[in-house]
Amino acid sequence: MKIRFIFFLTLIFFCIFSAVSGCTESNDRNSGGLNESLKEESQQIAGNYVRDLDSYKTCNLTEPVLTESTNLNCSSCWQFVYKFDLVSEKDPDVVDTATVTVTVTEGEVVDTSYAQGSRYKLGIPSGSMGADDLLEKPVYDTEVFVYGTVSELEASEPDNVEKVSFKLNWENAELPVMSTGKPTGIEDIENGDWIIVTGELKTGNETGRDKGPVLFASRVQTEDLAETGLFTSEVNVNEEEMIVREIPANETAQAYRVWYEIREDGTTLEAKEKIFQNISPDNPIEIEIRDVKTGSTYTIRVFIRNMEGRILYDTEHVGGFGVEEKKTK
Repeated sequence: MKIRFIFFLTLIFFCIFSAVSGCTESNDRNSGGLNESLKEESQQIAGNYVRDLDSYKTCNLTEPVLTESTNLNCSSCWQFVYKFDLVSEKDPDVVDTATVTVTVTEGEVVDTSYAQGSRYKLGIPSGSMGADDLLEKPVYDTEVFVYGTVSELEASEPDNVEKVSFKLNWENAELPVMSTGKPTGIEDIENGDWIIVTGELKTGNETGRDKGPVLFASRVQTEDLAETGLFTSEVNVNEEEMIVREIPANETAQAYRVWYEIREDGTTLEAKEKIFQNISPDNPIEIEIRDVKTGSTYTIRVFIRNMEGRILYDTEHVGGFGVEEKKTK
C-alpha cells in the first residue's frame, strides 16, 4: 500500500512539472515572438526618422543601411545605427558618410545622435580612407585605397620611375609610400597633387625600417578621374516625355550601378538604385519621365558607379517643354 502511494505521488509531481515546463516553454516562445515584433516596429520607426532628416532628403546618395541594433534594458527599448552616403554641403565633389544613432522606447524616438564625415572624392573607390585613418587603424597585407597629398616624391634614379618613394599627407598625418616596381599612373604625379593610392600596408619589420609601417603602391590615381569623359549625356524633352541617356565612352558592354532621383517641381517622384546590364555606346543607360505635366519643371539626378564601387559620373538634368539645362558636378 505504501509503495502504491509513493508511485501515485511521484506520478502527480511528474505531471505538475511537465505542465509547468510546457507553460514556461510556451511563454518563452510567445515572449520571443513579441520581442521580435517590437524590434521590427521600433526599427521601422528609427528608419523613418532617418529618412525624414533634412540632410537625407536633400543630399542623400544611398539608402540608409542598418549597421547595428541593440536591445537596451527593457523589451521595448532599442537602439539602431544607420549609415548613408550624401553630398557634402561644403564641397559638392566630396561624398560624406552620415552615421545616425536612434533610440526608440515604447514606440517613440527618445534620443538621437548624428555624425557626418568625409568618405571619398569623386573617382575614389568605395571604402577608401585617408592616410591618417590607415595609420590610426592599420590594415596589413590587404589591398587598400588611401588618399592624401604628395610630398618628397623621389625616384631611385634620375628620370627613372621604376622605383619611387614619397609621403602621403592627410590631416597632419604622414604615411611613407614605396614601390618595388613601376606603379600604374605614377608618371602623372607631382608633389602637391591630391591622389588615391592602391596598395598594401607592410610593417616596419617587413620593410627593414624602424620608423613604422609603409604603404607599397601598385597604382596611383589623380583626383580628376570623374572628369575624363567616362560618360556623356543626351537629353530629349517634349510635351509628353523627358528622356535622359548616359552614354559610356567604353565600347565594351558592362554593368553599372546607377542611383537616380526624379523630381517634379522640387518634389521627389522616384529615387532608387538600379543595376543596368550590358551598357555600351549603342545601348546606353536610359531614364525617362512619362506623362509630363504642362508648366512643370523636371529634374533628373544621376549618379553612376562601376560594380566595384568607383564613382564614374555625377550629373543633373533640368527640363520642361523644350528647355533643358544640364549641370554636371
